[in-house]
Amino acid sequence: MPILVLVPMVMGAAIGLVARYLLPGRQWVGLFLNPTASAAAAGIVWTILGLTGMSSDNGWLWVASLAAALVVALVLPRVLPVRRERADAAYLAELTRASA
Repeated sequence: MPILVLVPMVMGAAIGLVARYLLPGRQWVGLFLNPTASAAAAGIVWTILGLTGMSSDNGWLWVASLAAALVVALVLPRVLPVRRERADAAYLAELTRASA
């Protein structure tokens, strides 16, 4: 069963890759960040639920793992652009203060 965690991780990476190209704000998210974060979320949820006793033939294990990947794939492109724009504005203000 330990090697079976790769299946939801690959599916999570595919979800993240599709979301990267369908959602706005992809210029702020790198090519590998969204698929990697989605795959990691699917793998972590799969591992945690597997340790609680769920077997790989349990449908809720699959649903929870892929739902976690989907949530990460949807939230990441929404959160990062706002954070990046604030950080860039603060850095620009710091640079203009230093040069003045």
